[in-house]
Amino acid sequence: MKDNTNILLIITYVIIVSSISILINDMREFDMEQYKSFLNWAKTADKSESWFTSKNAIKWSYYVINTGIFFWKGYLIYGFTYFISILKEVEKGSYFSDANINYFKKIGRIFITYTINILILRFVLASIGKSSFSILQEFKEEFYILIPCGLAFYILAEIFSKAKKTTEENDLTI
Repeated sequence: MKDNTNILLIITYVIIVSSISILINDMREFDMEQYKSFLNWAKTADKSESWFTSKNAIKWSYYVINTGIFFWKGYLIYGFTYFISILKEVEKGSYFSDANINYFKKIGRIFITYTINILILRFVLASIGKSSFSILQEFKEEFYILIPCGLAFYILAEIFSKAKKTTEENDLTI
């Protein structure tokens, strides 16, 4: 069992490191030249125009939304670190521990929260005209699997909770 756990740990670390490198690459490719021109928005803004409908507000929202997307991607990567904690608990022989139950719930919450927030941010980003958005297209990508996975982790948490109660009852009857 220890060999399988070690293999799973290595796979998890590879996924986490590659996800971090993808996130860093996305941040590097983000249009920083446009950001530099945005820094001078106060100098170029038309004072008679409402700020909320100005081009500067649209640029500002574009950067804020992309920062939010980068944050949520980092949050998803953080969720993957709980797999390491689960594997370490399993390695100790604590299959149905309270820690594992909490880790499964946290992973489920992170997957669902990430999916909902990214969908909202992409919708807002599309509404300001910086990208295209189609709810059907978004679910064809990575999202169609994250919500069911999140729900599956909640179900695993319940299964582990029931299994823990059953093992405790069995230990008392023997």
